[in-house]
Amino acid sequence: MNAVCPNDVDHKRFVTVAHITQDWEVDENGDFIRVVADGEVVAKPDAGNTWTCVACGEEAEVSNE
Repeated sequence: MNAVCPNDVDHKRFVTVAHITQDWEVDENGDFIRVVADGEVVAKPDAGNTWTCVACGEEAEVSNE
């Protein structure tokens, strides 16, 4: 995978989504009380996600190369 900032190719850091699991303590209705433990990465960042350049805020062009 390769992300490129359209404003500046030297911008190399981006914000995007990853999905992780957490173990929660909940009440009898399933309402959140607190995080008990972080779990595993379910899905790493994907080229189909929006990737935003940390330096300038522009949306990156992302390919699966």
